[in-house]
This record gives sequence, C-alpha cells and structure tokens, in this order.
Amino acid sequence: MRLGFEFYLNMVIFTFVLLTVFFVGLFVIGYEPITALNAQEEEDDVTPPQLYNIKIGEVSATSTYITWETDELADSLINYGLDKNYGILREPRFDKLEHMILLEDLLPGMDYYFRVTSSDEEGNQGISNDYSFRTPEEEDFDGKKQDVLDEGKDGLSEDVAEEGESGDKDAVVEQTMSLDQVMEFIEQITQQGSAEQVEEVLEEIVEEVQQKAEEVVAPPTIILDYADVEVGTDYAIITWMTDKESNSMVSLVSDDDFDANSDDPYVWNEGEPDEYVLEHIVEINGLDPSTVYHFQVSSESEIGLKGYSEDKTFKTKSVKPEIYNLQISKVEEESATIRWSTNVPCSSIIEYTNLNNNDTKLEGNSSFITVHSMKLDNLIFDTYYSAMISVESEDGEKAESDPITFITTRDEYAPVISKVSTESTIYPGSDNKIQTIASWSTDEPALCQFFYQQGLFSNDEPLSLTKEEDMATKHVQVVTNFIPSTVYKFWIVCEDEAENQAKSEDFTMLTPTQEESIIDIILKNFESSFGWVKKMGI
Repeated sequence: MRLGFEFYLNMVIFTFVLLTVFFVGLFVIGYEPITALNAQEEEDDVTPPQLYNIKIGEVSATSTYITWETDELADSLINYGLDKNYGILREPRFDKLEHMILLEDLLPGMDYYFRVTSSDEEGNQGISNDYSFRTPEEEDFDGKKQDVLDEGKDGLSEDVAEEGESGDKDAVVEQTMSLDQVMEFIEQITQQGSAEQVEEVLEEIVEEVQQKAEEVVAPPTIILDYADVEVGTDYAIITWMTDKESNSMVSLVSDDDFDANSDDPYVWNEGEPDEYVLEHIVEINGLDPSTVYHFQVSSESEIGLKGYSEDKTFKTKSVKPEIYNLQISKVEEESATIRWSTNVPCSSIIEYTNLNNNDTKLEGNSSFITVHSMKLDNLIFDTYYSAMISVESEDGEKAESDPITFITTRDEYAPVISKVSTESTIYPGSDNKIQTIASWSTDEPALCQFFYQQGLFSNDEPLSLTKEEDMATKHVQVVTNFIPSTVYKFWIVCEDEAENQAKSEDFTMLTPTQEESIIDIILKNFESSFGWVKKMGI
C-alpha cells in the first residue's frame, strides 16, 4: 500500500512539474517574442492608416459633414474647394478611428470637390480618392417653386376636369397653382386622364420648373462676341450684353501695372452698380493717350449672382500733332530761318521748292521737340520759295502745315543777341584782380565785341575787348582786369555778314569781394582794439 501511495504521489509531482515547465515555456517562447515583435512594429511603423466607409452627410445650402473610418488611431483632415485646388480643414488629434468634419459657410448651388486624409502619430498619411457633392439652392426653395409655378403652367380648370380624356392639354393652364394645387392636380389627372396625358402634362411642368429655376440661380452670361470698344485719346466706351438683367461694371488697369498672377489685377472700376439692364454701356474717362489697358467687364443680377468676361485689352489713340505759330523769322540773301511749335514732341521735315525752276529739297531734324527752328541755306538771291512742314510724333502720328512762301532778299535784319550771362571768380595772385567769363548767343553768325565801364555812370570812354575774328552764333569772352567789390556796366555789339549791326541792352554786375586771410583778420581786430595808441602818437 505504501508503494502504491508513493507511486501516485510521484506521478502527481511529475505531472505538476511538466505543466509548470510547459506554461513557462509558452510564456518564454510564445508571449515574449510576440511582445518584442509588437514593440518593434510600434517603433518602425511605416504603414499609413487605411481609410474606408467615406460618407457625405446631409447637404444643406451652406454646409455638410463628411465621415470616414480608419484601421488605426489617426487625425482627421479634409481638402476641399470649388475646384481641385483644395483648401484644408483639419482636426489634429491622433485619437480617432471614426472621423467626422463639418464643412460650413458653403455657397448654395455649387459643386464642391474634396478628399479626406488621416495621419497616425508616426506621420504616415493615408489619402482618399477625389469625391464631390453639390449644395442645393437657397433653403426657401418652396417659395421659389411657387414663384416659378405662378409664372408657368396654370392649374386645371373645372371645365377641363369635367372633360376628362377629351380635355385639351393646352387648356390646363388657366389658373395659378400652388404646390398643394399641383399635387391635387396630379392626383386628379391621374384619376381622370389617360396615362399619355398625365405623362405629357407632368413633363411640361417639370421642364417649366427646371427652366425657371435655372434662370433664377444662374449668374448672368456676359456676351462679348459682339462687344464694341470705342476709344479716343483719353476715353473708352465699352458695350456688351447679358442674358438677364444685371448691372454694368468695368475693371481696368494699364498694361504696365497689369499682374496676371494677382487675384485681383485691376485697380480701377467704372460703371453703374445699381442699374439693371440687358444692354450695357460704360464710358471711362481720364485715360492716358497711346496706352494699352487690360479690362474685364462684370454684371451682377439683383439676387447677387455675378458673371465675368475674360481679360481683354484696348489701346487709346495717340494725340495728333498740331503745328502752330509757323513763321519766317528771318530771310537773307541766300538763306531763310523758319520757326514753328507743336503740341507734342515731334521730329520734323521741311520740303522747300524753288518756284522759278521747281527744284525741291528736304531739310530735317530727327529730334523730338516742341519748339522748332530750321535754317535753309544755299538759297538763290531774289528768288521765290515755297515751304511745307511735316511733323511726326513718337507714336507715329503725322501732321502737315499749309505751304508758306517767301522771297530771298538782301539781309536787312541785325543779329538778335540773347542768353547773356557772366560768371566771376577771384583771379589767382596778389594783385586782387577778378576773372570774368561773359557768354551770349546770336540768331545768326556774327562778329561781336564786349564793352564795359566802371560804375553805372561815367564820362570816360568805355573800355572793350578785342573784336571777334570768326563768325559764330555762340560767343564767349574773358575779362581779367576787373577789381574786386566793384560795380561794372557792360554791353555787347554784334554785326552779321551783311554788316547789319545790333547793340544789346546795358547789363550790370558786382564783382566778388577778396577773401581775407586769417592774418588780415587778426591785424584788423588788433587795430580795432588798440586804435587809441595811434591817436596818442605812439
């Protein structure tokens, strides 16, 4: 008996040991590697969340919500917009398997595009395909239906109801229906009319409702195929049409300031914002001549829907040149000087003809200026000439003068002296003399002489510089013997080739004062302070 008991006791102990070893082995071999593997996976997670069950919630005119699920905890993000350039709406916590984001402030009656995105804490991002939805029209659609129906098909009259199948479907338009009346009419026509009549009438009602609804909610269509842009030098008149009554606005900007990448490249708006018409006319004033402008027209209906044209351009006209103050300023034996002015800078050409032999020549100036003077040389003495001026602006606009005639004759006109000026400086050295540069101009080549005297009034013979030796129109002479701090009067005498002589008016000048050295200033102060010594005879 004792051997039997020990046998069973040993078997129990052996079994217990086996079970212990088995469970410990499972723990060591099974669970521990799995835990380590999970830790490794958690550390090296590169798998993005899987997105599924994406749904669009109830869509109102201005909002909706999007829901989806992920196979792991992740955040919530939606890209959405009116086109596929999506905006972003995000809920940044990585704590959801089921996601929902509310989209608010949407526009009624618009197609929206979106895709959903979820990222886990490791930054792995799952992105859905592209989806879209359309928001319904304004919330008060029942009222709009009523308005549409009021303008559309009328209700079924009692006479037509009595006629049954023989009733003409065009007679089903004699009284205005509400939505309830429509439903009642449908029930009556279903009960009394044939299937064909029911189908035809319902199709007409549906078509009328759709047409009126589209007219209400669609923005104005800008019709610019027949647009007429009339331009002047400083204005433009732009006309266009729309398919429904709307206001008239034009936005524009000069080509130099136009930025095609800007959201709103136009800086100037003109038009009638409160006048609703089908034919639109807008006049823009204050434009610059010969300038390219970009413009866009827009029309907004009374319910706030706006249509836009594409960007277009026009160019204002250039200012046409005008010739005025045309005159023969001087005629000589073999030359003539013609002067004129233009309202804009122009280059110019003179075409002149010898009326005795019809010999024609040209003289020109390519500079763009407004005050013009041109001398015609190598003319024949005592001969009639005809001259005509042609000018061209920088924009290519041209103008011509009427012909003028003149006869070459002996020169009896003295030179005209102008632009007289002087500039004086202390002459270097110890003799305290002044150097003065005098300059002036004459309207024709001449020989000139500079005269001067000290003081405003003097009975002495005036002094002068040597007379010039060469004919010129620009003259410069230098005086080197003026005294500092002294008033001088001077004048100029000029003589042209025909010995016609002219004297300028009298001019005055005050020569500059000799600057004192520091020693001169000290001596002068000393003399001023101790002058009493000199009085005592010391």
